[in-house]
Amino acid sequence: MSLNNFAGRTVAVDTLSGTTTEELWSPSMAPAATRTASGIEDWRTVIAAGQAVSISAEATAAQHPRPGVVYRRVRDAPPVPVWLAWWADSPPRNLSALVQLVCEQYGRRTPEVP
Repeated sequence: MSLNNFAGRTVAVDTLSGTTTEELWSPSMAPAATRTASGIEDWRTVIAAGQAVSISAEATAAQHPRPGVVYRRVRDAPPVPVWLAWWADSPPRNLSALVQLVCEQYGRRTPEVP
């Protein structure tokens, strides 16, 4: 599957927690319309009801399975940034090990930990 498969279709966009925006597509392969969803549950309901298709990070398939919703890899979609956050005055214990583990899981070079 590629971004071209979304051309001419209605795409659900989770404006509360999603990462999908219209900037993913060039004008020549843009979806016909977007359908706003207010959170992951609304997003999944719109898709399960056949009212739209969508695109999401790979983690969504593992964390939010639902009968009637099928997840497929989109080969040419750009990667989604992953951020780790913590209170500035209270970093997690073993922060360096946590950052290293996350980077290994995502196949990235381990950055400097502040």
